[in-house]
Amino acid sequence: MMLNSSVYWLLYLTICISFVNAFVPQPVIADGALSGDSITHTEITEIAFIRSLARFFYETRIAPNNNNNGTVNQQDYFTKQHTIDDLYKLAYPEYSDAQIEFYSLPLKFTLDLVMTYNALVDLDPDTKKLSPAHFDSETFNNGSRRIILLRQKVVSDSRTADNDLTDARQKTGQLLHTLQDFYSHSNWVEMGNTDVNTLIGRNETVGQVAAPNQATCSDTGCTKKTQKCSLWQQITIRKCPLVYYDCTDNILAAINSQRILTSGYLFNQTGENGQPLNKPANVGKCSHGSVLDDSANVPAIGGINKDSNSLLFSPHASLQ
Repeated sequence: MMLNSSVYWLLYLTICISFVNAFVPQPVIADGALSGDSITHTEITEIAFIRSLARFFYETRIAPNNNNNGTVNQQDYFTKQHTIDDLYKLAYPEYSDAQIEFYSLPLKFTLDLVMTYNALVDLDPDTKKLSPAHFDSETFNNGSRRIILLRQKVVSDSRTADNDLTDARQKTGQLLHTLQDFYSHSNWVEMGNTDVNTLIGRNETVGQVAAPNQATCSDTGCTKKTQKCSLWQQITIRKCPLVYYDCTDNILAAINSQRILTSGYLFNQTGENGQPLNKPANVGKCSHGSVLDDSANVPAIGGINKDSNSLLFSPHASLQ
C-alpha cells in the first residue's frame, strides 16, 4: 500500500530539511507567551514534514497520473500552505472525506510522535543540558556526530522489513531538534548565510570552529536592560527584576568575516562524555544569552541566541 512506504520515506526526507530561522522549543517553554509569535521546534518540523509529503505526492501521484484532470498548478501547489488532508485530497481525488481521514491518520500519528520527541530534547534530563544536542559551547563536531549517529539508526531501522519504527520516529525528532538548533544557536545567520550548512549530518567537521582560547564576542554592542516582573513571570521565570540584554554586532567582526563558527556558552552544561562544559573565564566567548542564563552576565556579556523574538530570551531576537 502506498501509505506504508511513504511514511518511512518521509521520515528520511525530513532529516535533510531545515530553515535558517529562530524558534523556541514549545509555546509553554516560552514562559507566558512572551515569545508567542516565534516559530517553534515543533512548527518547523511540521512544516518540513508537510513540504516533504507535498513533494512526494506530486512526484508519485499528481504529476504522473494527471490527477484532477491536470488542474493542479505546480507553482501554486508548492507555494500554498497545505494540511495533510489537503494533500491527500489532491493526490487521491477519488477518495471520500471519510477515506481521507482514515488513510491520513497513521501519518498524523507519526508526525505527532516526531514532534513530541523533538520538543522533549529540551526537557529530558539526559539532553536538556547536553551541549552537542543543541550545538552549544562550540560543540560543532560533536553535534554533527550526534546527528550522523541518529540518522544512521533511523535509516537502518527504516530499511528493515516489518520493523517497529517507533524508535526510528523518536530519533528523527531528536536529530531534527539538534539540526534546528545549529541555526538558532550559532553565528551561521550572522555570517550572512541564508541557506543550510550541507555538511551537517554528513561530516563531523561542519566548518572552521573557533579555537578554545579564541575570543568570539565583545561587550560592545550589548545593552543591559531591567524590567519589573508580572505575577506570571514571577511564577514561571522565578527571577525578579528581569535582567536581560539587547545585542547587535557583539560577535567580533573578524569571526564572521573569516567564517569561523561559534556558539553560545551557558553554565552547568555537559559534553557527550558527561564532562562539564562551562563558559571559560577571561577569554571573551559568547554566551547563549537569556534572562535564564547567568553566563550572560560574565564577559563577554549578552549572548547570541535567536530562539525567540523576545529579548528576554534571545539577545539576537532582531534576527528572528
